[in-house]
Amino acid sequence: MTHEIAVVPGDGIGQEVTPAAVEVLRAVDADFDFVEADAGDAVKAETGEALPAETREVAAEADATLFGAAGETAAAVILPLREIVGSFANVRPARSYPGLEAVQPDTDLVFIRENTEGVYSGIESEIADGVTTLTRVITEEAARE
Repeated sequence: MTHEIAVVPGDGIGQEVTPAAVEVLRAVDADFDFVEADAGDAVKAETGEALPAETREVAAEADATLFGAAGETAAAVILPLREIVGSFANVRPARSYPGLEAVQPDTDLVFIRENTEGVYSGIESEIADGVTTLTRVITEEAARE
């Protein structure tokens, strides 16, 4: 079974790390089809949109999305992209490996950060030059968890 992965390098370091991640995935014994898509600062400068409709479509149709990094247009890229792909959490493993020097040699943690509520809801308004409000959204369901 082939799994389609949307590859969106984005800005900055994303241009370097995303191709390296694709190289690692190509080395895995799995059948991946990579579909390139553009988003970010350079895309906005060129097209007027940080997250073009074609990128939204590629991400929506893919089985997974590999996203690099966002620059100045981060809010216009990351928040809609998370909604499109149904991403509700950032999962960040932290682990030490035998044979490698580590401050804490027995580290094996996973950090999970919810990313659809609070400041990640993206409800911002500029009410005057240089003055922006941010509405924090918390659902009853999330507050009880």
